[in-house]
Amino acid sequence: MNFSELQVTLSFCIIFLLRMLGMFMILPILSKYGMLLDGGNKFLIGFSMGIYGIAQVIFQIPFGILSDKFGRKKIITLGLFMFFIGNIISANIHSIWGLIIGRFLQGSGAISGVCMACLSDLIREENRVKSIAAIGTSFAVSFLISMVSGPVIVQYFGFFSIFWMSALLSIVCMIIVYFSIPCSKKNVLPENYICCSYSEKLKFILNKIFFRSYLGIFFLHFLLMINFMIIPNNFEASGFTLNNHWKVYLGTILISFFILFLFIFYCKSKHILENIIEICILFILFSEIIFLEAQNNLLFLIISLQIFFISFNFLEVFLPSHLSKQLLNNHKGSIMSIYSTSQFLGIFFGGIVSGWLCGFLNFSQIFLFEIFIIVLWLIFSFFCKK
Repeated sequence: MNFSELQVTLSFCIIFLLRMLGMFMILPILSKYGMLLDGGNKFLIGFSMGIYGIAQVIFQIPFGILSDKFGRKKIITLGLFMFFIGNIISANIHSIWGLIIGRFLQGSGAISGVCMACLSDLIREENRVKSIAAIGTSFAVSFLISMVSGPVIVQYFGFFSIFWMSALLSIVCMIIVYFSIPCSKKNVLPENYICCSYSEKLKFILNKIFFRSYLGIFFLHFLLMINFMIIPNNFEASGFTLNNHWKVYLGTILISFFILFLFIFYCKSKHILENIIEICILFILFSEIIFLEAQNNLLFLIISLQIFFISFNFLEVFLPSHLSKQLLNNHKGSIMSIYSTSQFLGIFFGGIVSGWLCGFLNFSQIFLFEIFIIVLWLIFSFFCKK
């Protein structure tokens, strides 16, 4: 990487890290402290958690289209400002409905797709995977810091201090965007490019080559949500108490990122790189089979979780990387926003389906359902690849 690419990568890592801190810190404490808000009940607390994802789904694509027209930096700044306003409302209206409105505004600053499109604009193709891997690491670091710091901050400074801190972090992110992110090059249309209607544009951005990545990120997070609905119960059934689960998650995440970085920097096999998505899907299938057969064996549960995390992190890096190779400048924001929308839809439907399945299926049957989904995913991926 040259200096400019390194600066862009580091800037986006810090932006994602700080913004995700503002979002994640509330998760470990909301179920407890939300009940103390005016009008608080369990349903509305759950709604306040889920409404962030719904807002992301609604606004990802419009933000991407706007970024294609008005520029990435302006739309990223707008999204961060909406996140800031959402935090201010959450901190000042001490009721569950104030929290719901604030969380919706936080989610409406849906800039993930725009940020990835901006990254694609500014980073050369040969360095894009490294940049995306670095951003993926910032997500993991943010999550780990949040799980530890959130309860501590609330204990010493109060529940609403979380939102004031998130608002402050969003201002820092806007400063970084203004001073450290260069403007993307203006979209240069090909000589044979013809201005197309919205229906033609939609047909283009939904072609099967792009659909491979859309489906991939959807299924990946769909399976993630189902797994984390049942795997903690399996750990507890094996005698591993809930208070110690974070140790397994921390260890498996760190090992998976170590393997990912070794692969990125040392793997030169073109055949493996071309088929890395399908290879990872096969490993996820293998991990689910181990989950199915592990019963309550702690060692096998940890091994299967490790395989899943390795495959998960590989796909988090290579799905957007493969997608970015196919993009035209004039469609990057739209396509990357559809990609991010697919991710949040996977989380949304994964949560709903997992809760529904747990109502009438046992864990073994749910793992069989996941295996069926993975086989479908593999078939779709091979079909869309051609």
